[in-house]
Amino acid sequence: MMEQVKNKKRDYNLDLLRILASFMVILIHVSAYSWYTVPSNSFEFNVYSFFDSISRSAVPIFIMISGIFFLNSSKEKDIKTIFKKYILKLVLLFLIWSSIYYIYDVLMNKANFNLKDLLIKTINGHYHFWYIPTIIGLYILSPILIKITQNSNRKIFKYFFILFLTSCLLKTISFCTFVPYINTLNVILSKLPIDLICQYYSYFLLGYFLYNFNISKKKRNIIYLMGILSIIACSLLTFLISEYEKTNIDSFFDYFSIFTFFEACALFLFFKYNYFKSEKIYRKQITIISNCTLGIYIIHILVMNLLFDFNIIKITDFTPILSIPLISILIFIFSLIITFILKKLNIKGKSII
Repeated sequence: MMEQVKNKKRDYNLDLLRILASFMVILIHVSAYSWYTVPSNSFEFNVYSFFDSISRSAVPIFIMISGIFFLNSSKEKDIKTIFKKYILKLVLLFLIWSSIYYIYDVLMNKANFNLKDLLIKTINGHYHFWYIPTIIGLYILSPILIKITQNSNRKIFKYFFILFLTSCLLKTISFCTFVPYINTLNVILSKLPIDLICQYYSYFLLGYFLYNFNISKKKRNIIYLMGILSIIACSLLTFLISEYEKTNIDSFFDYFSIFTFFEACALFLFFKYNYFKSEKIYRKQITIISNCTLGIYIIHILVMNLLFDFNIIKITDFTPILSIPLISILIFIFSLIITFILKKLNIKGKSII
């Protein structure tokens, strides 16, 4: 974390990273579709866990990218613009698509349409819509958080990174129920402000810090190594704790586990410091797909449910080593096409996605 990096041009690597994170979200939901129903000592369970492990950093990466743009002092957004341009759009998308998901569930389950249920489901949102209120909250906090970044220095950045890393490590240790005297240890850990630091605003800040300050090659290589080891450790520990507890446990997939932290940092820095030659040729395509990532996030569960509910394709049709990535690619393509079409269908100049 050396001196600050200034980059005023569009960074297509961030677009590529956003696209990858969008695909990773789909990979999480496809691999998790049957994860809870298979035995922990089965081949399928370990394959599902592996794909979940390599994809778990998707949401933190989305938040880190948002932090770059919302905490950029040279493009500081006033409070009115934040609410009118960004938050209002997300609120409308949340309500519209929550109601669409409810209608789909009613039709598939052949249940009676109920106005009260519609209102409740629309307000609660579909299970993967938790991200939208989260990002809205970060947008609301951004005028305050930007004052932190404006008045911070290299020492503060380093302190924050170590603090966040340590908190994620301690949180991960608390998940290890097979460790001797873990209950006593958790009593001690509960007295520390771990949950105060392990919040999404930390990823928001982390994205800005890592992007705007140089990281030495030596430190990057350490983070890359930790990212790779984290995938292996997350998969292995998920198997061990599930066998120990005699039920499938997903604690290590937590967004604030040390494994997710290192995976997010490793991927983020890899895309920051590596230039992709194809970027110059496919800039237009990259921009189009990147602009569709929010829509892909919103509708991919609907696409996945359609494929699975109508038995068009199943994860068990062939080995999950191939079926999970191939189905995820299929869902990504369908979601992208639908999003692209819907973005063209403006209603009074407003897109429904």
